[in-house]
Amino acid sequence: MENKNDVLQQISKKLSILIALQLQGENRTIEVKENVGRLAKFGLSDSEIAEILNTTSGTVSVAKARLKKAKKK
Repeated sequence: MENKNDVLQQISKKLSILIALQLQGENRTIEVKENVGRLAKFGLSDSEIAEILNTTSGTVSVAKARLKKAKKK
């Protein structure tokens, strides 16, 4: 059985995700890479991000690697 703090952390994490997705706006086309970057900031795993974005964890992994490479430049 999960304790109260674990449940509250899960709820908080999911609310943060909803807020981030809402901020991107409905009319603006956002690349998968940008969404991966936003969701990764919340500490989600590749598989969790893939599920939210309806893609594969491999795609998420590649997007994260490209974001990391772009930051180094």
